[in-house]
Amino acid sequence: MITALLERTLQHRRHLFEGLILEIVRAGITYRQKSADPITREEIEQLNGLLLEVEFKFPDLWDAAFLESLRDGGTRAKEQVEKALKEQELKATEQSRRSKELNQLKERFFALHNYTDRQAAGRALQTILNKLFALSNLAPRQPFRVVGEEIDGSFELDYETYLLEAKWEKRPLPEADLLVFRGKIEGKSRYTRGVLIAINDVSEPAKHAITQGKTPFFFVINGYDLGMLLSEDIELVDFLRQRRRLLTEEGLIFVPYKELLSRSRTTR
Repeated sequence: MITALLERTLQHRRHLFEGLILEIVRAGITYRQKSADPITREEIEQLNGLLLEVEFKFPDLWDAAFLESLRDGGTRAKEQVEKALKEQELKATEQSRRSKELNQLKERFFALHNYTDRQAAGRALQTILNKLFALSNLAPRQPFRVVGEEIDGSFELDYETYLLEAKWEKRPLPEADLLVFRGKIEGKSRYTRGVLIAINDVSEPAKHAITQGKTPFFFVINGYDLGMLLSEDIELVDFLRQRRRLLTEEGLIFVPYKELLSRSRTTR
């Protein structure tokens, strides 16, 4: 039964696996204390090795103070695991709240496709994007104006600021829209980067033309990418870091979502 529980959690609820293992360790410490056969440091280290084989490393089970506390018969070790479990519970509660909010944002985003007032849809999209970036602690800034131009917003990733612009046109964006956005970025500092959200993507001629001649300082996210982010198929921060790396290393402004995932798997 325990084997089946572990397998199903790994396959279907990976985010719950750490809490499950910690609870098993806590219960094991209690049981072995009552049996006058306390769990040893060597057994926990063996467990850590097995967890590494399934690509998990839980800091609480590697903590030097925790491993040392096993020498007193497990009393302090049990307290530390119980503390870790409470922290896990708080994290799970926060994750549940975040998932609920993301699902609400996803429903609102898909509902925007039926808006007849496209200006209202655009304003609503800005609100959705601002909330999405806030949920990932990326310090989003609302739309603002600088001399002669309007920026849809900005956010911070790893202490770097990115300009953000969203376009929801009926057809894929032409090169002109990309050139305007590139001009806005180049008009700031040489450290500035950008993210252009093109819900209906970018035209093939524009994809080719914008990558010729100049170093790219931005990348494009389309509506499919956004839908996957709102569906929690990938964390926003992880997605942005992968796209930034491909932009920096290979100059890629456009990366199909499936290709991005396959690339991320090969670099693990």
